[in-house]
Amino acid sequence: MEITCLKLNDLTESVCENNLKVRYMLPLEKATFINRKNKVIHEHDIIEKSMHRTRVICPIFYECGGCDFLHIKYEEQVRMKSEFISKLIERNHIITDLLPMIKNDKPLNYRHKIVASATSINKKLKLGLFQENSKNIIAYLKCHIQDESGNAVLASVEELLSKYKIPAYDIDLNVGIVKHVMIRKSFASNQMLVVIATNGTLLPNGKKIASDLVKKHPLVQTVIQNIHRKKTKLVLLDEEKVIYGKGYIEDKIDDITFRLSSKSFYQVNPVQMIKLYQTALELAQIQPNDIVMDTYSGIGTIALLASKRAKEVIAIESNQSSYQDAMINKKHNQVSNITLIHSDVETYLKSYKGRVDCLIMDPTREGSTDIFLNALLELKPKKIVYISCDPRTQIRDILVLLKGYHLVSVQPVDMFSQTVHVESIALLKLK
Repeated sequence: MEITCLKLNDLTESVCENNLKVRYMLPLEKATFINRKNKVIHEHDIIEKSMHRTRVICPIFYECGGCDFLHIKYEEQVRMKSEFISKLIERNHIITDLLPMIKNDKPLNYRHKIVASATSINKKLKLGLFQENSKNIIAYLKCHIQDESGNAVLASVEELLSKYKIPAYDIDLNVGIVKHVMIRKSFASNQMLVVIATNGTLLPNGKKIASDLVKKHPLVQTVIQNIHRKKTKLVLLDEEKVIYGKGYIEDKIDDITFRLSSKSFYQVNPVQMIKLYQTALELAQIQPNDIVMDTYSGIGTIALLASKRAKEVIAIESNQSSYQDAMINKKHNQVSNITLIHSDVETYLKSYKGRVDCLIMDPTREGSTDIFLNALLELKPKKIVYISCDPRTQIRDILVLLKGYHLVSVQPVDMFSQTVHVESIALLKLK
């Protein structure tokens, strides 16, 4: 059966005649329809292709689901994401200035955080990626959005785990050892941190594995065992043991150094992260006498950068691990004009009585809460800079803030190329 794509819904759902919905077709393309699982249309199914289509470079693209746009030329990805945000603003009857997308100069191999999961194939441990919406792990080590040197380290970890006959964990039988491997890479120094997540405390020959890995990849500065004592979908739990090195690496933005531990929240795309934070601070136009409040402050990345411009920065973080990293980063950089608060943001905002010239918020993908937003309306900071990794929840929250604020501009940033996700900075000013 021949089908024609009429339009896209939410960037990824291809709508054809008779409301048939498939994946990986572009508007006006014609294809032969084969009723596969998840209604995936492969490259070789296309009869008439769009001018925006490009050759798919990944052999597991159609089964993995981690990337959405490997079949689309980069410029068209940018246009689609910009249009998505534009329509979102328009649909909610908001009048503002939508700025041109800040593009990614490296739309492939940009991720400096890699997570792979372990599986067993012919009684041999293999590392790979979870198939979308399933428990199936696809053995693959060369993901095209992950840093290439990180992928090389990942291949060596797999080789060493096999060499020392370390079995993969089987979730159904609750046997085996290795669950996941995570790698972080510093953009400034190229140093790497490697985490091996295990079922229980046992990791036979752990020190030999770490030693062999460091010999082959000298930029690996530390190897950590993350210990799981229960079944969980989480990659990292609280209990850890440092097998080699200091247990952390460092990264640098401008002249500020950041300590990165295994669980530190840190953007996965360092080049775009620097653009994101610099743009956010430029939009904020922080003055030397300003008091800045950084909510959801994580390891203090934005707070430390803002401290160079402001009189005082108050940074609030509820996560204990991130708060401790922020304390270390403050001390290491000898910054005296930051007050770090370990607290729930809603509770702190409601109790705070001082002035705030600029409030910066960077919540999770779920967005903020009504309690937080109403506390903001009571606090009345002169400016709000809202950084979001989901424009839908960002716009939802902005609609609440419009009771007391004017939305000056929205700045999209292509942080996650080849995927549907897009970062967005909104500047709001008090009415």
